[in-house]
Amino acid sequence: MENAPDHGRTVRNGSLAMIGLGVLLFVLSLVYLIPHDMGVTSDLRSRGVHVPAVVTECVEVSGPQDNPAGNSECRVRFTTAEGAAVETRLAYVTGTVKARDTVTVVYDPRHTDTAALASSIGFWDSLVRNALDVVALVASVVMVLVGLAVHLAYRWLTRARSRPGVT
Repeated sequence: MENAPDHGRTVRNGSLAMIGLGVLLFVLSLVYLIPHDMGVTSDLRSRGVHVPAVVTECVEVSGPQDNPAGNSECRVRFTTAEGAAVETRLAYVTGTVKARDTVTVVYDPRHTDTAALASSIGFWDSLVRNALDVVALVASVVMVLVGLAVHLAYRWLTRARSRPGVT
């Protein structure tokens, strides 16, 4: 019985990993996901300028097997209202955009490196992105709480077993 698996160690390590990942996801949600999505959408809606652009490159990030719409990392080239040529990454792209397509983008005149398809900053698209950010935040809290509960239960059980007179 010397090679018997130590399930207690597995439970302890799993609960600690769950706590750690939950804290990491919580911080990521609060520090990056929520402020980034809300900030980009808000800036583009409030002071964004609509211009035609050409998609210069699209690289598939996830295919239809992962997401029916697919996700791509695309770059666009457009001319600002001041006449400057800009090439930048396109925010919030699905698989519907391909290289050499002509699209309408909205860019922030203060930060021309921020651009998105006009259709991707609409109410419903923004609502879905924000809902997913909140789901990530809630999932992180649940992960931490479940991890803590399992870890505390494990510690309580191991202490109860180590007391004299307890079988």
